Amino acid sequence: MSARIAELEIGRLPDVRMSLHLMGLHLRKVGSGWTYPSHEHPMYELHWMIEGDMTMIVEGRTYAQKKGDLLIIRPGVIHSCKSAGAQGFTYFCVHFSVSDPAFSKELERHPTACYEVSSPLVNELAPLLTDLCSLATENRKRSLSPAKNMKAYAAVLELLGTLAEQLSHSDNVVLTKKELLAGRIAEQIEASIRSSLLHGQMEDSGRKYVQDIADTLKMSPSQVNRIFQQVYGKAPRQYMSEILLSEAQRLLLQTDLSIDHIAMILGYKTSAHFSRQFKRWTAMTPSECRSGANASAPSNPAGGGD
Repeated sequence: MSARIAELEIGRLPDVRMSLHLMGLHLRKVGSGWTYPSHEHPMYELHWMIEGDMTMIVEGRTYAQKKGDLLIIRPGVIHSCKSAGAQGFTYFCVHFSVSDPAFSKELERHPTACYEVSSPLVNELAPLLTDLCSLATENRKRSLSPAKNMKAYAAVLELLGTLAEQLSHSDNVVLTKKELLAGRIAEQIEASIRSSLLHGQMEDSGRKYVQDIADTLKMSPSQVNRIFQQVYGKAPRQYMSEILLSEAQRLLLQTDLSIDHIAMILGYKTSAHFSRQFKRWTAMTPSECRSGANASAPSNPAGGGD
């Protein structure tokens, strides 16, 4: 009996291929006359009150945040804030964006909302937010060590995972047949990329493009394109390109592998083909991306005022 026939998979965890951008995580105390003008940003915001009272105005709606309350603000939403008490207030703010489609979809189903300190969501998130506040305070005194940096990243991921879990429990949303099909299409795309990454070079024709996915799901290519576009807001090929781009950037910036080797891992026939495609995606070559990374990365990204 061959080794492959003897194999029996008894468990599997999902692949982790996520682009997480954190910006402006800060713990701040302000006075009674403090205000911040109307503004917007392209990231989600978690605004947690630690002490005092404040007023946040989000697209004309007023939220009165008290100690322990958590406000979740969606990207591109105009908001402003001001102190609402005689003693000022202390707050912790997290701005983030995540490229994970399932998580993004979960967040998009929920409008901007303020969760009171007694809510199940805040009860679950408060210990994680407290841990991040402690790390933020420590970082204010001196830069965090690499180990503490990783703990901060892990704490944020646990925070976002708990947030998604709590939001999914807040209502009884049932996925439609169309959403289920789009999810299966995404799984097929991800499986083809996983196969390429795990088993080495594959010819372009070996990837599960639209026709292959349509055959697997017993659908027409036009149905696959239409359903995926309606649910994910992009074509299947664009979704695949975004995953490949994310993986290409990771390999270029986080490894010392040659560009030829990266092209092979990603399934391109030649490094020239990979370089042309990468430049179409990013307007720069892979070598320009790699050489310019350190020069363009901010040493201490400034956070927003809120």
